Amino acid sequence: MHGRVKVRTTEEQAEIKRREQQEKLKIYLGATRKIFAKRAAEEYDEEALELTGRILEKNPDFYTLWNYRREILMFYKTVMTEEDLKQLCLNELDLTQNCLRTNPKSYATWHHRFWTMEFQPEADWNRELRLCSYFLTLDERNFHCWDYRRLVGKKCNVSPEQELNYSTRLIEANFSNYSAWHYRSTLLPVVHYDSSKGSVKEDVLLKEFDLIQNAAFTDPDDQSVWFYHRWLLGRSKMPLEILNLSVFKSQNTIAVLFSEPVEVDSKSLLLKLNGKNLPVSWQSVDGSRASTIWKCLLPVSEKKVGNFLNGDEKFEVSVRFSNGIEECCLTNTVNGNKSSTWNKINRANIFRADFSAAAKDVLERELESCQQLNEMEPNSKWTLFTCVLLMRALNNSKFQNDIEDFMEKLTKVDSARKNYYKDLGSKFVIEDTIESLPVEATEVNLSNKKLTRLCHFDQLILIEKIDLSSNNLTSVYPLRYLMCVKSINLDDNQLSSLEGVEELENLEILSIKRNYLKKENNLESLKTCLKLKELFLEGNPIMDDTEYQVTLKMLPALKLIDGSEL
Repeated sequence: MHGRVKVRTTEEQAEIKRREQQEKLKIYLGATRKIFAKRAAEEYDEEALELTGRILEKNPDFYTLWNYRREILMFYKTVMTEEDLKQLCLNELDLTQNCLRTNPKSYATWHHRFWTMEFQPEADWNRELRLCSYFLTLDERNFHCWDYRRLVGKKCNVSPEQELNYSTRLIEANFSNYSAWHYRSTLLPVVHYDSSKGSVKEDVLLKEFDLIQNAAFTDPDDQSVWFYHRWLLGRSKMPLEILNLSVFKSQNTIAVLFSEPVEVDSKSLLLKLNGKNLPVSWQSVDGSRASTIWKCLLPVSEKKVGNFLNGDEKFEVSVRFSNGIEECCLTNTVNGNKSSTWNKINRANIFRADFSAAAKDVLERELESCQQLNEMEPNSKWTLFTCVLLMRALNNSKFQNDIEDFMEKLTKVDSARKNYYKDLGSKFVIEDTIESLPVEATEVNLSNKKLTRLCHFDQLILIEKIDLSSNNLTSVYPLRYLMCVKSINLDDNQLSSLEGVEELENLEILSIKRNYLKKENNLESLKTCLKLKELFLEGNPIMDDTEYQVTLKMLPALKLIDGSEL
């Protein structure tokens, strides 16, 4: 047995490792106690730098120790020569670089490095750019490093054009560089901004599609390029407009519909009557700070409103932003109990950008390429999804069946997000329906459309009757935009709440048969519907609880429940 190396058992190895860890912990705790004592005593010396440096190289996220080191450096600045301080800062930068090798995503270390660079005399910011490039080769998605690079770039006066070229080099080296694609999306609007359209210049966007195509064919399943592709498709921003100005004489109310949510007040949204400003207070219909619909009460009593609005009055609304420039305005000459003016004669393409012939040509070629890619990779969700978005952007009715087929396939290929695709399909259906509605329409039928969500209901501000029966709705929150609605059919959905129905001032008939209303508090929203006369609840679990009738008796105008007198 002599001369043979003893093989340690697993238990012996574990015990040795445990003792080693305890010894390291003992040293670590002893060092930190000493550091805290020195800091409390305001001892700013070489020993403190050495002790904190040893611990930070093992644990770079010990933020308190970085704070202590900054205190030491600021003390030395008062007693050192500039040359000695410069060397001390270089040593500090070496320490942070060692710490970043331990943990390249240490926020505390990146923060301390930037502080040191600003603190030291004659900082070499170009060196920092090279350091960023080095760490981004190790991990191209290190967002701490990307943030640091943006700060350094400003210090170096690196132009956005140079940074855009840098992103191009990174992308060409690796199409899967998600961070480079994202950085590019922040730079394009700066370098190639078209002030007339409020977005990136069209010719630049079209060139970007060529760059994407190469990346997509290289790796169809890489999400980086597809996210950027989707961002590009959304760059054609619709201009801010006042779409509608309505005067509701019986309610003594004026409503303004915008093309996008805006935040306004009495100074930015001006109301004039026959050329004279009216002092009014605006409220959003949905209670949010930024909304598409704003309403106000006319500054006259209800008794005088009939004389006040005699049919010859001209209202005008205009929006002025902080720069004082009038962005848009709309005029309405009162005629009848309800007077409404639209800024367009129809709703065609209100949800889609108006592309030039050149842009359409590029998008059609993009679609053709994606369809070819789909044939090669039939189960690529990104390819399928991009095909759908391109077909929607091109807005050609010939794609309708293809869109439905692709959406159905997406729910199977990417089943984890099937509800998202169903919601998106609902959005498409509602957009198509609204675009086909005449602006003067007062009724809309959205029954049996497989809807899972509601959207764009601000566009239905003048609708008086709506049918949403036989869908898969679990929420009707957007109904609150229907200021004129009198009749709503919600039969055969999956509703367990009526949130969104509250404060519909003109609602008279509501049918919610065969839903999931179970408790009497599900009907609380109806208390603010002061004109509700007829209610249909048949087929809801709440019908088994007689307590619900107590709530119904609190509705002031209610006369009929399921066709019978209350």
